[in-house]
Amino acid sequence: MQEKRKAERLHMLRTTGMDGVSKTRVILRGLFMACAACGSRGLFHHWWKMRESCPKCALVFDRSDGYWIGAVAVNTMMSAFLLLATVVVSFLLALPDPQWQPVLIPSVAVGVIAPVFLDPISRTFWTSMVAIGRPPGKRDEN
Repeated sequence: MQEKRKAERLHMLRTTGMDGVSKTRVILRGLFMACAACGSRGLFHHWWKMRESCPKCALVFDRSDGYWIGAVAVNTMMSAFLLLATVVVSFLLALPDPQWQPVLIPSVAVGVIAPVFLDPISRTFWTSMVAIGRPPGKRDEN
């Protein structure tokens, strides 16, 4: 049964460009730095250097000029959410007499570290959102 399902997914990948999983699973693939189309790993040479295409299914990540602007926006939103959560939690922990140091120091640390840490996650997440909105299409057989 497992082999039959695997063969069906491979056929769908070749004909439609996606392997037929749910939209939720495609989004989760993006959040866990996997290919949106096939779910494979190894999309990065190192933390900041993403491959041009998926090593398994050949999904091209950079579809057009300005493609990564969406990933930058996703990174900004994720980082802002973490920064807001850090400020609120730091402030609540500093009550009843909050000082500026216990709020500012963790907030600055998160504000600097979060965008760097979230960069590859935001790229694969953006790719998964684009793959849902504009599926990649049929792949050429090599």
